[in-house]
Amino acid sequence: EESTEVIIAAKADDKKETIYEIADLAYHVMVLMIDMGISLEDIFKELASRHVIDKKVKQEKMV
Repeated sequence: EESTEVIIAAKADDKKETIYEIADLAYHVMVLMIDMGISLEDIFKELASRHVIDKKVKQEKMV
């Protein structure tokens, strides 16, 4: 539900509402992370391990 509200606000090009909805989404994500014992470090490690290879664009691994 929260993700949908972010998309709707963004599609409406309403910056203030988009910020409001992103804050709601971030809150719910943080509650879920705490409930599941997921740290920001876990998220950063996951992001660092990813790399995107496309026919036109190659993104280097993040450090």
